Amino acid sequence: MKNKTANKFFGIDFAHLKVDGYRNINELYPQYDQLHACETLFGDFDAEVMVLAQDAANYDRLRELKEREPAKNPFRHGEKVKTNINLFRLMSPYFDLGDYSQPNSSKCGLYYANAVWLLKDTKNMSGSIALEKEVFQKCNEVFDATISNLKNLKLIITMGEKAFHFLKNRYPKDINANWSEVALKGGVDKFTHNGREYMMASIYHPGALGVKSRSLKQGVVGKGAGATGLKLIEGDLKKIFTKFALIKNNILK
Repeated sequence: MKNKTANKFFGIDFAHLKVDGYRNINELYPQYDQLHACETLFGDFDAEVMVLAQDAANYDRLRELKEREPAKNPFRHGEKVKTNINLFRLMSPYFDLGDYSQPNSSKCGLYYANAVWLLKDTKNMSGSIALEKEVFQKCNEVFDATISNLKNLKLIITMGEKAFHFLKNRYPKDINANWSEVALKGGVDKFTHNGREYMMASIYHPGALGVKSRSLKQGVVGKGAGATGLKLIEGDLKKIFTKFALIKNNILK
């Protein structure tokens, strides 16, 4: 049910969502003022750009955070997670992100969400996405609410193949490209949601595996592959934001 007071959707509005092998954040911490965990890094509801990741931390990880710091909200980005550190660096040229330890989250011009909103009930954070079709279908409800929250949204950048496939499954008539080709060309495509047109692009995931995979596409392996991969993703993002600016200003159709 929609939070009428704030005229926004929050986690508590989706306490009913359930899929085998997943847990609902509200079982651990009823979420009355937040929808996605990574809002604490990039959480500007006025943003034109959204970064869409695969999923947040697994349930056990958040439960451990809650037990260790019971007074704090466990539904937050991991400050020492390499993905977040790299993403902050990659986005810094385009947005006023503030300091990493104290991000300008609500006014940074960027919003950070997850395709799979439910939490994996796995032993570690890197567990695979089980029952992909079913969990994607269930989480469409949260995705729709996320777009509703972001009235100025124009561009969604998916991080990695799973987040891209989430959008492709959601909009099969609009998105029929191959993920690797989209991520490598820095292209910007379009899809329509509730009668409104949005732009979509994709990058390799800025975590360790994604960075190495991007480097491998360039034929670089071994020592230095991580730095090379991150530099390549930086270049991919530059292409995306250049095209986004041209399209937004009606210079490029």
